[in-house]
Amino acid sequence: MAQLKSLMAGKRLTYVSPDMTVTEVAKKMADAGIGAVVVLEEEKLKGIFTERDLLNRVVSVGKDPKAVKVSEVMTVDVCVCNAEDTYEYCLAQMKQIGCRHMPVVEENRLLGIISMRDLLKYQVSVKESEIKMMDSLYRYQPPNMEI
Repeated sequence: MAQLKSLMAGKRLTYVSPDMTVTEVAKKMADAGIGAVVVLEEEKLKGIFTERDLLNRVVSVGKDPKAVKVSEVMTVDVCVCNAEDTYEYCLAQMKQIGCRHMPVVEENRLLGIISMRDLLKYQVSVKESEIKMMDSLYRYQPPNMEI
């Protein structure tokens, strides 16, 4: 079973500061092609800002994204997974909590953020490998051994 640490390898951490405006953060997210970003202050996790936060806490209530600070609309009660957790465990946590993005920590240090899409993509690759293995076992024909 793959640990989150191995799935995080090579992923760049994109983060913002709490005093940035929602417009600045949304632009940074769009430029990076991501749906969520962690909010850090003095290297400490203060919250997470997601596309859902933008929709539900800014746009749908008529707030001006150019005037609102991300700290005012971010999710502050952030659940995290540990780098040693398996992808199955993290996926189950996301399902139970109802989130699509989760920060990953190792010894109180933020490694990055993993998305449900990342986990499902990995799960599909595992299943494809299992199918190939099962298919090769099914199609295997032992050599004809005559005595």
